[in-house]
Amino acid sequence: MIDTVLSEIRQRGALGGRDFDGNKIKEGSFRSGKVSGQALYYLWLAGELMTHSRRGFERIYDLRERIAPPTLQHAAAPDEADDYFARQIFQQAGITTAKSWRAWFAGTIERKVEASEATARLDGLLQSGAVVSINLEGDAKTPRYLLSEDFPLLAALHEGKIPDAWQPISTSTDDEMIFLAPLEIVSTRGRALPLFGFDYLWEVYKPQEKRRWGYYTLPILYGDQLVARLDPKLDRASGTLDIKGFWLESTTQVDDQFVAALAKGFLRFMAFIGAQQVNLDVVQPLMLRQQLQARLG
Repeated sequence: MIDTVLSEIRQRGALGGRDFDGNKIKEGSFRSGKVSGQALYYLWLAGELMTHSRRGFERIYDLRERIAPPTLQHAAAPDEADDYFARQIFQQAGITTAKSWRAWFAGTIERKVEASEATARLDGLLQSGAVVSINLEGDAKTPRYLLSEDFPLLAALHEGKIPDAWQPISTSTDDEMIFLAPLEIVSTRGRALPLFGFDYLWEVYKPQEKRRWGYYTLPILYGDQLVARLDPKLDRASGTLDIKGFWLESTTQVDDQFVAALAKGFLRFMAFIGAQQVNLDVVQPLMLRQQLQARLG
């Protein structure tokens, strides 16, 4: 199937999973329920294919040599690749424990990483100066690690300053609320509660009757606080963003500035997903819904 998929793309051009008929299997994966879909993912992972475009939510693939510039088309040696991904984990996670780094590293390179190898690699990164260790107040026995180049940013934040590179390009979260994705790193994996006092759990895998909020509930960031959550669903046929649920935190204060920032958040989110209108019928209190509707049109 790998050979077939590669041959078809070479002959026909960029293709996606739906361009291959049949070959469904009983034991699929979350990547695909078709052998061809898993072959596409494997070839992408191996670097033979790259993402060409998207067809809705479907990824379309083409040959690497048709997409990447010739100067970037080289195969890294296994050790070079492992060294690259060992550092990349810190770029993704920011600050992490040795245990968490090892798990991320093994998952990324898709092979088992023994404790001895993980310790040796982490020690090497520390000795080379690529990574530094820190201790968190309240958990001094568990060191954390981050890239040395990121340490000045952390030091600035520790002093109550915002690094120059972090200044907003256009609006800030004081002016425009942000609807965070369920797996956004600042609020997922149990971080929302200790960091923001916000009880959040992505309930997509829970049976409907056991959900507290909804299938795809998103935390809402305003300033430096999580102030609400909403459960959105896009009706593509009508282009309507249907809000299935909306919940304010008990400490959230609603005023004109709050409404204006929330409306801007809705407008950006609608533009991102291609919605033409929004259904706010479930939004409470009534005053908030009426003011939002007036601003959104």
